[in-house]
Amino acid sequence: MRKQYDDFVQLKEKDMSKYISDMTYEYINPETDTPTKVPPSHYEKILGRVREEYMADITSKQFLNIMFTQLNALKKEDEKYFYQALLCMDMNLKPNDLRIDEQIAMTMTYDCIGRFQKENKKNFHFLSDDIVGAFNELKDNPEIQKDVIKASQKYDAKVQAETSGFNMEDYFKSNSRDMER
Repeated sequence: MRKQYDDFVQLKEKDMSKYISDMTYEYINPETDTPTKVPPSHYEKILGRVREEYMADITSKQFLNIMFTQLNALKKEDEKYFYQALLCMDMNLKPNDLRIDEQIAMTMTYDCIGRFQKENKKNFHFLSDDIVGAFNELKDNPEIQKDVIKASQKYDAKVQAETSGFNMEDYFKSNSRDMER
């Protein structure tokens, strides 16, 4: 049974962009109760990005996922030492150098963490309220999101402009002349 995806991956970049634009248009924005209009040229720019650019994005996400998986496994293995290690990192303490008062504080702090977890259940956050609040504010603020996306687009355009003048053939020709001398 052939799916829409099977046909989509065989389209050319320009046709893919139009197709994605049409799919996006079908989304009715619940706030404005109107279709979402995104020009095909927006998607064409994204699909036309240089391999290195999107590979860097993929690599960053993979690295983050590896770190998350490792930390999650450590937490599941021994939650007490996991939180104590995070506390040592945050307080800039080396576990081998902990003084008696720091060891006592470490143990009692872990007990506090356990109590906070029980009291707050799903609302428990190990990070301070300021950090969690900043994350939520940044995530939920469309103005900040818009500014970051625009800055990223300007940077991408600048990089593309700087590299588009670079001609590989000219580079090899000039280097081959230099080598002949």
